[in-house]
Amino acid sequence: MHGRPQGLVPACVTDFVDRLQRRRKAPVDLEVLTAEHHPAASSNSLWLIPLLLFPGTHVLLDLPAIRRRLIQSYSRVTLLPFLGAWPAWWTLVSQDLEQARFGPNTTLIHHQLRSGVADRFLWSLSRRLGCPMTSFDDWPDYRARHPDASPFPLVLAPNRMSAEMTPPSVTAPLLERPLLRDGLIDLLAALP
Repeated sequence: MHGRPQGLVPACVTDFVDRLQRRRKAPVDLEVLTAEHHPAASSNSLWLIPLLLFPGTHVLLDLPAIRRRLIQSYSRVTLLPFLGAWPAWWTLVSQDLEQARFGPNTTLIHHQLRSGVADRFLWSLSRRLGCPMTSFDDWPDYRARHPDASPFPLVLAPNRMSAEMTPPSVTAPLLERPLLRDGLIDLLAALP
């Protein structure tokens, strides 16, 4: 996952990792992109599951580099698609949006991404979830045009974007929402 400066991770992430580890009855290591040091190898094989929501630079550049580095320590490294590429994950998010009934003015907020693949991905995701979507950087202009819009930041854990949201978000980060946290644990626990 991305993480905060110096590799710090919010409590909801460490709680999530602990729950997943108990459920799988196997070690679960968390590698944070912002950390200077990375966990030592704890087995001969590894599944690399990127907890990233969008096809940005981290997915396109950082993940292949991380995989190359990990291959030096593990006999087998299996890189799975980033979390945002999992249809089952977005089905959970859709269910959560419906159950929470945030209202017709809910607007999904994402971090800034480069044009191209990300534009098509975001357009498709907006249609799938049935909510308009804008970037955090474009949110002030969007809000000026749509004063009744209610922000729903698509962030796994608290971050700068969720902290600086004006008006404050109507929702908690995704890993703090029980349906999403437990649903993601179910998805990851089902992996071989």
